[in-house]
Amino acid sequence: MARRCFTVLLFLASLSLIGLSAAGKGDDAVRLSWQGATQKEIREMPLEDGSVCPNLYYPRAKRLSDGSILLSFMDDHLGFSLYTSRSGDGGISWSPACVLAKRHPGESTVGKDEVLYVNPDFTELSDGSLMIAYQWRYRGGYNDIPNTNINCGIEIAFSYDKGRSWTGHRKVYTGRCWEPFLLQLPSGEIQMYITSSQVVENGMSKPRTVIIRSFDGGKTWQGKPCCGISDNEIISYTLDGRFGYDGMATAVRLNDGGIAMPIEVWSGRYVVDQTPVIVRTSEKENWKLDTAAILKKGGPDYPRKKQVHKYLRGYGPYCCRLESGEVLVLSGGQYRGRQAMWALVGDTSADNFGHATAPFDGYWGSIDYLGDNTVLATSTVAEGQGTSKRGHINLQKAHVNRALTVSGPVAQLPVSEFIKAGAEKDWWYLGKKETGSCVWQNFGLAGGGLQFATYVFAEKLNAFSVENSDASGVMLSYKDRIFKLVVNVAGDCELCEQENNCWHRIWTGKADLMETVGTINDDSDTDLGCFLSVTVPWNSLAGRPSGRTGLKAHMIRFDKASAKEKSAWTYEELEGEDPDISEDWLTIKFK
Repeated sequence: MARRCFTVLLFLASLSLIGLSAAGKGDDAVRLSWQGATQKEIREMPLEDGSVCPNLYYPRAKRLSDGSILLSFMDDHLGFSLYTSRSGDGGISWSPACVLAKRHPGESTVGKDEVLYVNPDFTELSDGSLMIAYQWRYRGGYNDIPNTNINCGIEIAFSYDKGRSWTGHRKVYTGRCWEPFLLQLPSGEIQMYITSSQVVENGMSKPRTVIIRSFDGGKTWQGKPCCGISDNEIISYTLDGRFGYDGMATAVRLNDGGIAMPIEVWSGRYVVDQTPVIVRTSEKENWKLDTAAILKKGGPDYPRKKQVHKYLRGYGPYCCRLESGEVLVLSGGQYRGRQAMWALVGDTSADNFGHATAPFDGYWGSIDYLGDNTVLATSTVAEGQGTSKRGHINLQKAHVNRALTVSGPVAQLPVSEFIKAGAEKDWWYLGKKETGSCVWQNFGLAGGGLQFATYVFAEKLNAFSVENSDASGVMLSYKDRIFKLVVNVAGDCELCEQENNCWHRIWTGKADLMETVGTINDDSDTDLGCFLSVTVPWNSLAGRPSGRTGLKAHMIRFDKASAKEKSAWTYEELEGEDPDISEDWLTIKFK
């Protein structure tokens, strides 16, 4: 018994050493709320020479230091030529794309051949320049297996004008590979993560994840102008009784200086049960692993390498880090049996992922934090079959809803000024459904009760009963009691308490403050929205919570399509939370 306890203590100590949490369901401070009005499909891309690229795959969209967003993509499912485009208005419009690398004739070990390019990904370096990496390969020579490792590799290029043009293209790695990704550390070290398929068995690649490093801004890698398969460092390799797997890495630096890397575990022939996984290394370790042991037995071992989430079976993961340190992972695949692009929220140790939400379907996407509590996700969508198969790009933003600590009343801004002033970044958002409306919510202390402040934006403002209206609401949990508070655009509000699976009205009131821009129940005009503030007495909510206890809150809203009592209305609640488990909701604390 003593020996068993000692073993458990050692295991818990190992968790602590690498900054992992032994329990948890996901970060309790962050939820993603996708903004339906921002969804955009790019079905073709104008090019700088006046032509149009009709096939768009493998999008990577990231915010640059000048506030613009750069998008890289390729023009075929397996890559022919590569392009980049810029947006100066947050992704609403995009510049004609410039050519990064264009397919061209060449000569490989099979004779006359063609050079193809695939998998572009980029990073902004500490000096403000951009570095982009991508695979090059000979079309025929890649499949000349005895010589495949000299017919494929990685090139890089640089931009000194935020992606408007690229220069300095050169080969830095030779070997059969896919999907390079770049990460610069505060020390200046640049790490390139590569899916290495340098080993081919029975006609099938046996991929592993490797890195190469540059300490001089990309001039040399592993100390050479161009390195190869004998120089790379293996950092993840999944082995089972059938084959070996791992690849498509992305990575972020954590608050504690460590690095987290989500990867897929995939094979062209075999189905692997746990994918994607996330691999972590400490700042001190910095991927200096026992290469021989990993090649022989696979690794690294749990808990350094573990599933992202038990209900996610996904591929092509991508990650980003919020400014507060939480890590987001976006992956195509199935979550609880539903196919989509799934975004999961992890904690600052890149662990305990949960609160899954789905902006759209697709694969081979990216996710990036844009600042001001805004995230941008992309995906590839393929259509058609055979030679008629085409790809296009989906983009959508999410608002980052964060747990709140409130100490006083919520300040009111005019409806027309709320978004312009940028005040919304600190409010909660709900409005994914494509109804043309959305709500923003905040909470305060006012008049001896809980202040619920909300903006409701809709082109048609309608109100009949409290919920048969355009209305904003929230479910609240406190002292094992569940409440529902709703206020509509006419200022009518009610508080209900849950009794088993029913709502029982316990309080009604009117908005304390209200501003409406538009007319209610008039379909002949176009409205903007309204501001509403209602104060609910604490004695209706089982008393005032202590600062340490707080409330749990789950956002809901109602959207009324037209000014007819009997017309349909839409109900929406915040994704990524279980409405029947209040422990899963965001927290509101009070000073």
